[in-house]
Amino acid sequence: MDNTKMAKLSDEDVEAIRSLEKKLGDKCLIAVEKGEAMYALEAKISPNVWEAIDKVYPEIKDLKAYYPDDETARLAKGALKSLLNSNKAYMKRKKPIRLRKIKG
Repeated sequence: MDNTKMAKLSDEDVEAIRSLEKKLGDKCLIAVEKGEAMYALEAKISPNVWEAIDKVYPEIKDLKAYYPDDETARLAKGALKSLLNSNKAYMKRKKPIRLRKIKG
């Protein structure tokens, strides 16, 4: 369940965000209140090196690496593992996947 809340910002904060958006170019930043934690799905690319799954499998359209709660992240991990196991091309380059809790 996504319980993300929009952050209440001062005028100065809004200006700082707009300034950063200008610097970044074609990006839109959204300010939300910090939650307790986020969860990241990562794939092992070499010993002791883990990368977000959307970077490791860029060909999978709309693949998300970050989730607001543990349950959603676990379901996404299971679905991704099923997809990787069902496709011979992915089975050849399949990598270990972990779920990592990121403190809020």
